[in-house]
Amino acid sequence: MSGKLAAKVVLRTAGAALLFIFAWLTYRYFDTRLLLWHLAELVRHPADLAAAAFVYGMSFWLRAWAWKQYVGKPIAFSVYWRAVLLSLFINHLVPVKIGDAARVAVLARQPGISAGAAGESVAVMRLLDMAVLGSFAAVGMYVYMHRIPGVPLLAALAAAGLVLALAVFRRPLRMERLWRRWRMAFRGWRGVLIAAAVAASWLCEAAVIGTIARTAGMPLSFWQAVWVNSATVSGQIAQIAPGGVGTYEAVMAFALTALGAPGSVAYTAAVLTHAFKFLFSYAAGAVVLVFWRSDWQAVRNVWRKERERR
Repeated sequence: MSGKLAAKVVLRTAGAALLFIFAWLTYRYFDTRLLLWHLAELVRHPADLAAAAFVYGMSFWLRAWAWKQYVGKPIAFSVYWRAVLLSLFINHLVPVKIGDAARVAVLARQPGISAGAAGESVAVMRLLDMAVLGSFAAVGMYVYMHRIPGVPLLAALAAAGLVLALAVFRRPLRMERLWRRWRMAFRGWRGVLIAAAVAASWLCEAAVIGTIARTAGMPLSFWQAVWVNSATVSGQIAQIAPGGVGTYEAVMAFALTALGAPGSVAYTAAVLTHAFKFLFSYAAGAVVLVFWRSDWQAVRNVWRKERERR
């Protein structure tokens, strides 16, 4: 069995296990009246919801900005912005993570950008995302659980990140060329700003968890919310359902209970947070569909190729 296939099997197995845990949590803690009560609490505070949506949207704006700085071409920012939003929408619509391939397709339509260069930029930005998330998750695990992640776990996460990067291309990366590009792009203040924007984007995303967890009866400090978000999103490497349904809730519920939340509160906060993110992703997709219909042809081509490959 090849390394790539073995990693895929491991991730699918982990995803199935997390779905089983989510099913058990749903059987144990699902309460329609409680969910509706907390949902009503959220609706009664529209300013908090609007602020969370704005800050969550800023997280994707920052990722688009960092991506544009990395590419370094005279291409309108809106191209990167809508590609990121399309990626978000598609990852919440289909059971396989092909959102990055959609980012490649949208950028590759621009003059002066080859498919290889677009794919390389997306792979590098994804690796940077995972490096930041992994760092936040590892530090939080030590601070809040008093444990240091073992080397095998870190190695597995690194291998999963590499597999995801390779999947963007559907062919082996030329690692030497990628390494040269990485060193050039991240040299000096430009590299610092790109890395800072990516880190800030994940800090922004944590705002949603903080707002909804507080409404569900689990007030979190800012850094607790950052850790919960980082651990939860890192767990999506094992996604086997649209938007990571099941895997997201299981990992987030585990992280919240590690911080002392009762099981019912952790489950409710996880479900409501994920529902919020689904709604945001569909709204973002609708906006792109209305204003940039031409991008959907590229996305449909990616989708069709993925279905044929499978």
